[in-house]
Amino acid sequence: MINYSKSGFYHSWSGENANGNRFELFCGDSATVLADIPSASVDCIVTSPPYYSLRDYQVDGQIGLEETVGQYVDSICAVMDEAYRVLKDDGVLFLNIGDTYYSGKGKSCGIDSKSSKRRFGLRPVDRSGGVGIDAQRKSILGIPWRVAIDMMARKWILRAPIIWHRAKSLPESVKDRPSHSYEYIFMFVKGRFYHFDREPLRSQMLDEDIWEITARPKAGSLQTAPYPDELVEKCLQIGCPEGGTVLDPFVGSGTTMRVALNKGMNAIGIDLNQSFCEYILKDIGVK
Repeated sequence: MINYSKSGFYHSWSGENANGNRFELFCGDSATVLADIPSASVDCIVTSPPYYSLRDYQVDGQIGLEETVGQYVDSICAVMDEAYRVLKDDGVLFLNIGDTYYSGKGKSCGIDSKSSKRRFGLRPVDRSGGVGIDAQRKSILGIPWRVAIDMMARKWILRAPIIWHRAKSLPESVKDRPSHSYEYIFMFVKGRFYHFDREPLRSQMLDEDIWEITARPKAGSLQTAPYPDELVEKCLQIGCPEGGTVLDPFVGSGTTMRVALNKGMNAIGIDLNQSFCEYILKDIGVK
């Protein structure tokens, strides 16, 4: 049975998939929804928040279009503060986050064939002023580490920065720097003792903290930027107990939920975009 409710500023759906695994999907602001989730109720968090100044999803309250880098970092960390509370003491958080370059050159006139969400007006990184950190034109902003350092100042323990090498990804059209081929996945915990299974990493071709995974997401017709199933699978293999509950507070097209449910785990997803939530419900077999 699918339950539908409206509480405060968000909608929610809950039920079971065909395999009997429980799911909850919330459409609303992540920090607001997380405030209503019980403390220490989640075994593992796998998520990728909107990257800074790259996409406009045209939803009020979206994260990613803040005027300054500091405001963006504060927005992410406000959600992670609530995530800290709902995660069990022995739980693990995997945070995938990408970087952004500062251009300061005004409105872009180019065309990005990958996604219409990336073709919007004057982005914060195109405006003059250095996005609050006095960034010089053409500088990479160091967004992932700025978020990670701020999270460490808010109790989180950063156990490992993992490199996701995006194998077979299309090269960037740049001529004056190396093409960027990786992103960070930060592994955070709350204390000294937590669930971690190292065995799945031992058979890797590269080092244990370098994951070579093809950037081949499943997103249907949605204009979003999901990570591949294999990335979520690896996070859950090493950081979530069998039958555990998995949370994604920026669930997007639902990759984390779908993979978790397929692996026999319970799943909780949150997203601000109504069309994304409708897509997820269909994707996990809810009618």
